Amino acid sequence: MGLFSRNNNKIEKPKVILELRSPGCPITAIVEQDNRTAYFYLFGDNEDFGTKSCWIRNLNAAPDEIETKLMEKGVPPMLTKEFCKFPEGQEELNANNLEIVWLEEGDGAALLENGEILCIIPAWGGNGGFYGYARDCKGTGDFAWELSEDNEMHTRVKRSAEFLKSWDEEVNPFMFLQPEILNYYDTIFGKSEKYYAIDNSEWPPKGLYVNQGVEKVVFATVAVSLRPQPKIEMYFENTSDVNRIELGVIIKSALNNDQVNKIASSISGMTAIPWDYVTFLAEGHTVGFQTGVNEKFNFGILTNKLKVLPEVKLPQYRESNTTFLWVVPISSRERAEMIESGVEGVLAKLDDIGEEIFSLNREEVV
Repeated sequence: MGLFSRNNNKIEKPKVILELRSPGCPITAIVEQDNRTAYFYLFGDNEDFGTKSCWIRNLNAAPDEIETKLMEKGVPPMLTKEFCKFPEGQEELNANNLEIVWLEEGDGAALLENGEILCIIPAWGGNGGFYGYARDCKGTGDFAWELSEDNEMHTRVKRSAEFLKSWDEEVNPFMFLQPEILNYYDTIFGKSEKYYAIDNSEWPPKGLYVNQGVEKVVFATVAVSLRPQPKIEMYFENTSDVNRIELGVIIKSALNNDQVNKIASSISGMTAIPWDYVTFLAEGHTVGFQTGVNEKFNFGILTNKLKVLPEVKLPQYRESNTTFLWVVPISSRERAEMIESGVEGVLAKLDDIGEEIFSLNREEVV
């Protein structure tokens, strides 16, 4: 037995009219419409992200009340009359006029019709009763909020589209940023001839500077900061202070080629975490860290708060500061203590041992 709307039209199964994979995160954007309404969805591969949805428009006259019975049956509801700019409904969406633009972080997207934004699901969509912004909604509707003209997302979407398009230019963003960062590292750590590509031939490109000195080996990532990290704006107010990162490691030991390669590979894995898992890395976070030197120290704490760590001040990129975080090797016991009692206590003990933090043969501090 089919479901029927109030004007006795059979409700059709929604059809996918547009689909696009995020260039950075394991998320797919989909536009669906049936014969009553159209919706924009973000489907995450990871359970943590789940599914996010935002109403685009009604194709029929809007109901007075929320269609809860239809929702219980899994039918996408129309937006109620109270929140519709066009309560009589609008014409069907035509895929030929539509375009999906991913935000630079890769975890949010906008749907455009002939260049005009129809709706946006930002990083914080799907939280606290907020789904996303829609042009044809008025006020704070149940399945979308109004996209006002002064909403900063207009600028964000435009900048994102320009950034993604800039990769088709003869000189792409990496070609500008890579030499700038490498020159800076050469200045503060010493000139190095060793450089690894750590992007596994995937977009965007990124590299690793390695300086093998007599006593220490310095590793520092290059151009991870091309992209702002996902999810940051759900936790920080001033996102431009923390959304771009580069990572570094100092090892006080003679390393053979296999060990250098193993550490390079481990750092490469760390740089993928924010986008692969739709999360972010920041001061005080811990990560897995395989060195191939000493299995005892198989984690790293991200910090630049220890006195012995060199201060790295990278240039701003796209109006954001780039935070350089050192990965200091720690043991499972030290990490467990951080999880149980907070990072400050262990960081203070690491601060006390000075240069020893760079040694993979040091004593544990807990």
